[in-house]
Amino acid sequence: MKFLSLLGALSLAMLAANTVPAQAQPQYKLTKTVTLGGAIKWDYLHFDAATDRLYVSHGDVVDVLNGKTGAKIGELRGLPGSHGITVDPASGLVYADSAKNNQAIAFDPKNFKPVATMPVVRDADGMAYDARSRQIFVAGGDGKAITPISTVTQKPAPDIALGGSPEFLVADDAGSLYANINDKNEIVRIDTKTNTVAARWPVTPCESPTGLAIDAKNRLLFSSCHSGVMIVMNADTGKIVASLPIGNGTDAAAFDVTTHQAFSSNADGTLNVIGETSTTAFTEVSIPTAKAARTMAVNPATGRIYLITATVISTTPPAIPGGRIHYVFAPGSVKLLIFDPVK
Repeated sequence: MKFLSLLGALSLAMLAANTVPAQAQPQYKLTKTVTLGGAIKWDYLHFDAATDRLYVSHGDVVDVLNGKTGAKIGELRGLPGSHGITVDPASGLVYADSAKNNQAIAFDPKNFKPVATMPVVRDADGMAYDARSRQIFVAGGDGKAITPISTVTQKPAPDIALGGSPEFLVADDAGSLYANINDKNEIVRIDTKTNTVAARWPVTPCESPTGLAIDAKNRLLFSSCHSGVMIVMNADTGKIVASLPIGNGTDAAAFDVTTHQAFSSNADGTLNVIGETSTTAFTEVSIPTAKAARTMAVNPATGRIYLITATVISTTPPAIPGGRIHYVFAPGSVKLLIFDPVK
């Protein structure tokens, strides 16, 4: 009996040692709402930690906001069909794209005036900066390709053909760029030294991957999908290590390197918080936000989350499961929502 008791005690100890501790449920609260007005259209948000500025694709301009107060401090103009935004940390130049003009434009962050214009892939959309190659990458959905741009010469390299429509892009700053291929249900890895596709990985059980974020240190990708899941993928092998439920109408994902949490912002008015308790174990909590708040940015220094939406006056449910919710908005009602973690 003593021997059996000892075995039992050892078994319990081993089980406890291998158990991932439960993560405390994250708490966030809406701390500020800032009316932006203007066009009832928005897309990507980009938070620049170096300047504490938030950039918001808003109609044919990009709004430049104070990251602390949300106050508007300027605009990047001349961007019909605005979508993606990123910043070159070496020069401080802000890059934004115009889908209508098939262009990317570099702006002076001091006076918000354009300093260079570059031709890019058709239907310019998401953008990302890669520190290893010092390039900006611009995705084009209709063009089914990505245009690399040197931040040193401000000249584009030949497009990288993808064979499908890219959505979000993320770089690991170690030589790899990753992109969701929305219509092929896959993620591609691009070698940023050669600007060639190095790998293609299926994302099953995900369908229509849209948002993409990366934990570069732990080599994990977080892809949010219109089929109502977020998959977690090994960034080196393409192996899917987890699949977690998320809300309907996701359009963005983000990762907070300080708290080791990934996020999916969803048009149904939810924000999913995916806690990374280890490289193979994850938790999921859903937080209510606001209808149509489908794009986001995160300040990793404070945990602050930025969302954009507008006042909804009518709603049409999706025609098919996982389809887009159609909203009608009140004119001039676009607003920034700031959520902060509860201390």
